[in-house]
Amino acid sequence: MPTTLHASLPAERAGAPASPELLERRAMFAATEIDPALGVTAGDSDFGGVACRTIRGGDQATVLYLHGGGYRMGSPEAYHAYAAALAAGTEATIVVPRYRLAPENPFPAGLRDALAVYEELASTTDGPIVVAGDSAGAGLAAAVVVAVDTSDVRTPDGLMLLSPWLDLHCSSPFYETATDAFFPLANAESARDDYLQGAPAGDPLVSPLLADHTGFPPTLIQVGGNEALVGDALGLTRALATANVTCALEVIADQGHTWPLIYPDHSVSIVSIESCVRFVRLIEVDKAVE
Repeated sequence: MPTTLHASLPAERAGAPASPELLERRAMFAATEIDPALGVTAGDSDFGGVACRTIRGGDQATVLYLHGGGYRMGSPEAYHAYAAALAAGTEATIVVPRYRLAPENPFPAGLRDALAVYEELASTTDGPIVVAGDSAGAGLAAAVVVAVDTSDVRTPDGLMLLSPWLDLHCSSPFYETATDAFFPLANAESARDDYLQGAPAGDPLVSPLLADHTGFPPTLIQVGGNEALVGDALGLTRALATANVTCALEVIADQGHTWPLIYPDHSVSIVSIESCVRFVRLIEVDKAVE
């Protein structure tokens, strides 16, 4: 009997109010500007009942992009510039959902929103679909693939992860040795607690590093050499290789957490975006010859 992606999720739960400090931090995620020279368009859309920003650079592929922010911050507007660069380079449509944030909406609310968007895209799109994200959004992106594996919904054609937060146990030794201060252990544990609110960190839909990775799509993983999430990136690369999944890991020396978003004009950030463009382009070609 056909299943829906939502069937794999636990029931939603009441959350807690955001603290004044968190509300202040959320306000710092200002909208970024789209370079008119890129020739893309941006607008509001709705997929699966979830409000989204859609940046259109063409119809060669669809990228479901899940923004970062520790599951409790971030907005589609803050990703305008980054999504526009991806859209222009890939001639694709980038869909950035306004998924619900913790602590007001703990797990599985944000994942439920991501799955609702993906399920509609998968049912209405014949072309290639890539699921992508950064930091906590990368965790959501990988969790979407985990959930799809238990359903009759089509598997995405690619997975693209930047500075992925994939294990909410936060026990990697890189938390102790990382020199990048942007995502320290204290912040990770605080964000985790706001998101989980009693849910087990060992659930593969929470920590997709712990999932069965058999059948995952081709995956690109990018991580800064100075950041605490090197361990998560290495762990997923090892797991995918063990599961005989095509994957590429790019460790960018001397870079911190989500460097292409924080320093978009730096040459190393431009190179990282170009690598993402090549990855999506290759998927577009592979899909076209199927």
